[in-house]
Amino acid sequence: LQTPAEFMRQWLPYRDKFIECVLDMEGPAISTRDCVNCGTQYSLWRCLDCADRAMLCTACCRERHRHHYLHRVEKWSWYYEASSLYEVGVKLRLGHNRLACQSSQLLSDEKLRVVDTNGVHDVRITWCACPQAAEHPLQLLSMGLYPASVISPKTAFTFRVLSDFLLANKVSAITAQSYFQRLRRLTNPAFPHRVPDRYRELLRCSRQWRNMKHRKWNGFGHDQGEVPAGGLALDCVACPRPTVNLAPGWENDEDQWKFMPTFVMDGNFSAEHLRPRGLGDDVALGDGQGFMVTDAPYKAHLANSREVSEQSKCNAHKAVNRGAAARADMEATGIGAVACGRHGCFLPHAVVDFQKGERQMNMDYALSEALKSVTGAKRLLVMYDVACQYSKKLPKRFTDSSSLTWPASAEVVYWGIGLFHVHAHQRECLPKYSPSFIPGAGTVDGEIIETLWSSLNRIASSTRAMSTSHRKEVMDDHMNDSNWRKTVGMVTMLCKRFQEASKNKTLSLEFLQALEQSANPAQLQEWRDIEVTARAERHHNLDVMMPYEVTMEKAPGRREMQLRLEADEGRKADEPGQVSWLAEGIALPEQQLGISALARSLGRQASVDGRLKLVARRNRLQHALGLFETKASMYWGEDTDDEEVHQATLYNEWEDVDDEPIDEWLEQGEPEDAIHPETIPVRLPSTLGLNTLTRRKQQELAHQELQLREGQANDALHRLREVLGMKSVVFATDVREAQNSQRLSTRAWNNIQSLAKTINEHARVYTHARDAMKRLLMEDQLASRFQPLEQSDLRVITEVVDNKEPGARDKAVPWIWAVDVGGDTANSAWLTEMHRVNWLRQKARSDRWKEQHVLVQEEMKQTVRTFEWKASRWDSLQGHIRPGHQSYARRQSALWRGMAVAAREEFLRVAGLAIPDTST
Repeated sequence: LQTPAEFMRQWLPYRDKFIECVLDMEGPAISTRDCVNCGTQYSLWRCLDCADRAMLCTACCRERHRHHYLHRVEKWSWYYEASSLYEVGVKLRLGHNRLACQSSQLLSDEKLRVVDTNGVHDVRITWCACPQAAEHPLQLLSMGLYPASVISPKTAFTFRVLSDFLLANKVSAITAQSYFQRLRRLTNPAFPHRVPDRYRELLRCSRQWRNMKHRKWNGFGHDQGEVPAGGLALDCVACPRPTVNLAPGWENDEDQWKFMPTFVMDGNFSAEHLRPRGLGDDVALGDGQGFMVTDAPYKAHLANSREVSEQSKCNAHKAVNRGAAARADMEATGIGAVACGRHGCFLPHAVVDFQKGERQMNMDYALSEALKSVTGAKRLLVMYDVACQYSKKLPKRFTDSSSLTWPASAEVVYWGIGLFHVHAHQRECLPKYSPSFIPGAGTVDGEIIETLWSSLNRIASSTRAMSTSHRKEVMDDHMNDSNWRKTVGMVTMLCKRFQEASKNKTLSLEFLQALEQSANPAQLQEWRDIEVTARAERHHNLDVMMPYEVTMEKAPGRREMQLRLEADEGRKADEPGQVSWLAEGIALPEQQLGISALARSLGRQASVDGRLKLVARRNRLQHALGLFETKASMYWGEDTDDEEVHQATLYNEWEDVDDEPIDEWLEQGEPEDAIHPETIPVRLPSTLGLNTLTRRKQQELAHQELQLREGQANDALHRLREVLGMKSVVFATDVREAQNSQRLSTRAWNNIQSLAKTINEHARVYTHARDAMKRLLMEDQLASRFQPLEQSDLRVITEVVDNKEPGARDKAVPWIWAVDVGGDTANSAWLTEMHRVNWLRQKARSDRWKEQHVLVQEEMKQTVRTFEWKASRWDSLQGHIRPGHQSYARRQSALWRGMAVAAREEFLRVAGLAIPDTST
């Protein structure tokens, strides 16, 4: 295949020829100027939209365009200038299949302004004046023209331009104003302001056209009565729906987890809405008929509900704590929505406006409306980024409210927190709420709703100032389009998920079996008992999930190790103070690393204050090094060869974390041979190496430093996890919510950069400690626990459960997050704790992939049944008395049945799954 550059190089020699050809088309095609149609008249006209761009006389141009009255024509006056078919005399006759109406012969023609995709046109029209003639707006509609008003219409839009605008709005978020400006420039590029402005008419007619299309698509043009709540919304085709796509007798299946609806809830603070000025002028075309809830019942619920002020005790997420964030100029500060957690489809009639932030009363109503679609389901999984707080008093809130309903059939309800958010919570939230440990969840990540906000955020600036009803209609349209795109891509997505599940089901099981082969049989049985108990009791007692997290105290750090060693030192004949001296020495490289980082950050253009700060820190370090070396001579003597001392490593690679630039060292004004204290090696056992210590018979010093280094590494890893957790929270809250504010965005990214620097610092300390342990020849057990730290390990903490990386679920829990890394190697209880957690988590991963393999096949069946169910609904509407209604019903039936056939064939090819045809 050729590259784009090769194609471009091939074109360059043709450029002048192309220009010549295009310029030739500016003149007449033949020099005689005769009409190509009749050959007898002088040709004045040519059409830009006809394929042949023929030169025509006035009479032939008029006749040729009798049925193409919206073509663009040009008139010859020694050059071709823009003109119109109105000047040619083309007339649009309404009624009588475009033939002349005998009753209108005495009536004069009228001018109608018609807007089409190729510009704005003036069209000469003649109304049908027969006694039985339809009203003028209906006469226009029968010609494919949508009237801008129902009384004496003077402007009309083609069906094509209305549909084109709505599609452009959904695909590229173009506004009505921008779209019409484009049409004005198409019509008159040099003087677009001379083209009559029909922006307001486009805005109004597109609203009406959108509403009509949704009613038509959902069969409400076939006399189905009033549209129910959510009746114009497209639902997920793959989720289990008892009356639509589940096989008869499903409720008797022992594995009810296969039919468990999965919901995910979230708030979006970009979708705010200004308080409208004229409330009485708002006209709703479909209140509550899409995804946004019906206005009056929702307001009644809010009026009768009381928000209990609860400060979240769990994490740094602000959703629960933002209840009082009201703004006088805002009617809505955002929206809250419920979507299906496995496929990312918005739930009908389950999107609410916020008035004072993301309050529980708002999300309660959204959840209640969403649950109405799963009547009969025995198990539910609901995921929310603050589920640990939100679910506490939910049963009481639902019981106390007359406007909230909970499905009586739901016997088991699981609450989850998405994999992105759960790691920013307290440690106990991970085993209790991570979907990785929820039976029947499959490999859902609980974060799919976050991907849905992008399409709505693109239109946030335009919907912000719309009328209340118009905003809801536009948002409904975009959510419906999001669901439609999921619908047409569902077969491909399910096939991909099946292949992924088939592969990872095997890999995760093999990894689990490898763990079990090396485990103590008695311990393994104990872990299996824990896992069985957790499965059986977690839905009513989340505390049974705590064995999935390390429950012992944090592994001992450097200070704790120092206390242990000093206590041992008092019982030995070694020289007292030896451990304290080692501890002092170990702290010095941390200072050196910090000063090195400061020097880089200051760079060559450092301020005087910055340089003074650096000099002061270097002086303090130089003094500390001198004191340490004085004590060191007591242990090493004065005969240590320079070549025996390991040179200090500055670990510059950690400056690259998060793609931050490497700042240059501060060298201005310093001599070339200047030796900075941060580059001076500290004479510790690890810098001399085990061979030298063995020769000098000082292995005990190596053993003591090794234990201190173990504690230092534990400290660094613990701090790394804390800061990475904070960083993920800042990304999920401050950065996401500051998208529309330069000031808040700058502050948020400053926080990210500050956290990144802290991460770099702890990464350097850990790497330094590990390198020291390697030089002291740490045993295999320590080496397996303290692994090399890669930059990929230090991204935001959602990588702990590998929910973002393709194919990562078949791997063991990443070492930095698997446990609170560390522990006394002699402490068998701690090692047992580590192995238990690893086994339980790997068992959970294996189970989730097994479930995923089953769930995807169930979703394949449910998708085909949904397509067939929709086809059957349209079959039932084919008996309508009007031929057009019959034809449309047949077309829709063929559409859905064709999708069912294609899905069935693809699922058979990819998964070997034969799905019977239930439509006959």
